[in-house]
Amino acid sequence: MLMFKPLTNEDIKERIFPKIEKAVTDLDGSIKVKDTIGKRLLAYDIDGNKEGYYVLCNLTLSSVNISKLKEKLNLTTEVLRFLNIKNSEL
Repeated sequence: MLMFKPLTNEDIKERIFPKIEKAVTDLDGSIKVKDTIGKRLLAYDIDGNKEGYYVLCNLTLSSVNISKLKEKLNLTTEVLRFLNIKNSEL
């Protein structure tokens, strides 16, 4: 799950998410499912933002490369928060 700053939908689709897709593919991973949830109000302000744009992704990536992806997501200024969950159905 990725939460972006509340930019326009086009900004996220055309500018920001391709960077994330490239980071995943550079780490020998792939994005299986991408579900755009959209803008939602936050329970509390995060870095002065009252809304967040949510995207749910199902990706395949090795455990070693997950930590590298986390580092890249932490450095991406448009990403407010992210959550990685291991799928036990593999």
